[in-house]
Amino acid sequence: MCRLLGITRQGYYKHTEKTNEEDILISSVVWYCQYIRSPDNLPKAGYRELLELCQQYFGAKFTLERDRFYAILRANDLMLRNKKYHPRTTNSSHNNKIYPDLLNTSPKFVAKAPGELVVCDITYVYCHEGFGYLSLITDSHTRYIVGYCFYESLETDGPLAALEMAVEFYSAFGVAIGKNTIHHSDRDPLHNAMAERVNNTVKNCWMFNTGELVFLDASTSIDNAIMMYNKARPHQGIGMKTPFEMMTGKADNPLLSPKKE
Repeated sequence: MCRLLGITRQGYYKHTEKTNEEDILISSVVWYCQYIRSPDNLPKAGYRELLELCQQYFGAKFTLERDRFYAILRANDLMLRNKKYHPRTTNSSHNNKIYPDLLNTSPKFVAKAPGELVVCDITYVYCHEGFGYLSLITDSHTRYIVGYCFYESLETDGPLAALEMAVEFYSAFGVAIGKNTIHHSDRDPLHNAMAERVNNTVKNCWMFNTGELVFLDASTSIDNAIMMYNKARPHQGIGMKTPFEMMTGKADNPLLSPKKE
């Protein structure tokens, strides 16, 4: 057959070996993406996150081009389906003191180190009993969620608990915070874009905002989601690093050493 086709036996076996290696790689990539998408990891990881993690996990063995990788996701039903649900949660009609906006200046303030700027917001979480409220405090430079609290109401206890966690976090990492730290939470969501993006990512990339979980189970799922957000999810805004890597300089990603069942 080789003589009839005008190819050498060596070329035939090399082609067969290459095809087998690619088949093994594709099967491994599909398994790994399914592992990443498991409920306790990054169940709604997008195309960019999957590609970045596969490139890190497989290293030089990952020889798939971007379009080929995309086609493999599509062929194995690994593409996300968009769910459009955008309730309005911001209330700008109040008589409380309005502090000056120190972030959206000209030029816009950009944090150059941890602790210089934290962006904060409160978002709702749909639980079996009704709504709970998640306060989030994110370090602008590293994208690390440094403080959070899931609370039953919009009373000040939730945001204060998140703030206390943030103070303890910075203290543990030796980051000095004080009068020069900007705590930004604007009335207009357009002026608090990073906090809104964090809200959207945390709520929509994990499966606790469905109304199926009771409050306590949703709280446990939120704890895991924020851990994975900080330590496992690559962020495009920080060069596809994780917030933990930005904060510590160490790449301790739990998804790069998965446990096989």
